[in-house]
Amino acid sequence: MIAIPDLKKLENYYDINQTHANWSFWASLCSVVAGLTTLLIGVFLVYSKNASEAGVVTTVAGVLTEFIAAGFFYLYNKNLKQLNLFYEKLVKLQDTMLAIELVNQLPENIRMNMLETTISMLLTRNEPKSNMSPELIKAYTEAIQSRERTRPS
Repeated sequence: MIAIPDLKKLENYYDINQTHANWSFWASLCSVVAGLTTLLIGVFLVYSKNASEAGVVTTVAGVLTEFIAAGFFYLYNKNLKQLNLFYEKLVKLQDTMLAIELVNQLPENIRMNMLETTISMLLTRNEPKSNMSPELIKAYTEAIQSRERTRPS
């Protein structure tokens, strides 16, 4: 029997990653607001006659904070792409488990044929950026040929 991963653990893992992505977004946004505020204060100080040196330092600090915020958003974007990829895998796992469960509930006389069809469909469905290996193609072809030979004419 093939071990099927505990779906609840996968859902919890997805929830944790989603929470981290939300925190990353809000940290990025706060960093942008802090950098923009610092930058505007620095520009104001540069144009006021009293504190031009402090204004230059504050403006530079604001610009550096904006670069840090850009880095935060870049990391957030990478995290979001990874989260979406994981979500697609989770949906495919749920679909696979549902298909197998539905086949197991069918009457005995058609269950084996439907199980073969389901396995065939699951093996050949489109995976992102991956091709079927030559070994898998050979095994799939042999299974279809074997099935064709055993079918009554």
